[in-house]
Amino acid sequence: MTDLRTRIPSGSDVTQRTIMQPAFSFDPLEQVLTRANLQAAWKHVRANKGAAGIDGLTIDAFPAWAREGHWQLIEEQLAAGQYRPSPVRRVEIAKPDGGIRLLGIPTIADRVIQQAIAQVLTPIFDPTFSDNSFGFRPGRNGQQAAKQVQSIIKEGRRFAVDVDLSKFFDRVDHDLLMTHLSRKVMDKRLLKLISRYLRAGIMDKQCFIESREGVPQGGPLSPLLANILLDSLDKELEGRGHKFARYADDFTILVKSRRAGERVLHSISNYLQNRLKLIINTAKSRVVKTSQSKFLGFTFKAGRIQLHPKTLETFKQRVRELTNRN
Repeated sequence: MTDLRTRIPSGSDVTQRTIMQPAFSFDPLEQVLTRANLQAAWKHVRANKGAAGIDGLTIDAFPAWAREGHWQLIEEQLAAGQYRPSPVRRVEIAKPDGGIRLLGIPTIADRVIQQAIAQVLTPIFDPTFSDNSFGFRPGRNGQQAAKQVQSIIKEGRRFAVDVDLSKFFDRVDHDLLMTHLSRKVMDKRLLKLISRYLRAGIMDKQCFIESREGVPQGGPLSPLLANILLDSLDKELEGRGHKFARYADDFTILVKSRRAGERVLHSISNYLQNRLKLIINTAKSRVVKTSQSKFLGFTFKAGRIQLHPKTLETFKQRVRELTNRN
């Protein structure tokens, strides 16, 4: 890793081959632990900055800490299958609608390891993901998702089925997720390591909380794991011939009539609850005209993408907080 052990030129052929074309079929954990992959992971974590985990170790202090021999010990434990991730540090973030979003902040070391795992797993899983999935994927973003919805509406689909997954990241079923992972990842050591991350637990102030379900938001691996699980939903929707767009756990299905929308909402709710073991927020899930729908903070009127009124009001309120009256 750069600044930690052996320096590897960032533009070297070794780095490019390791990150872009890993030999997954042999030993994925070994690919995770290559110096080029770990170096790239550290650079990514350092660039994203972020707060310290439960150990209090900061991004700036991490290189010196690693050179003291701590990182070498972690690598040895990882190779031997003995590494135990630290619990994540719970942080509460206020949501625009007045609720609270719970984040789990891993230690810097665990962020580097998770990022290294994500770099190896992404080329395995991402190419098979749906073209209707836009969240946390290379070369894809929310703007593309909104434009896809806009283009579907122009086909004459003027009703939106907005399905709200209640606390999705907190309620992912671990066994089901590991089953999806094991379909493409045969390395038992890597699967065991990922399972340990899922069950590492949470430190809320001085209180330890077991993590029996969920993938805590805040770690580099969580978005990929969420997409791996929800790819089943994408494939189900495609198999039924639905037109939709999904960004992480936020998705909308476009239909031609309210009656069709009610049927879709009922059947997809059953699928999510029975097959993916997820809970639907019935108060927020609904069938509405696309001009009243809300997707990624946008609504769609007269063929145009516009800020949803609630999004606009949240923006105005934030401006008021940041500026004085004159």
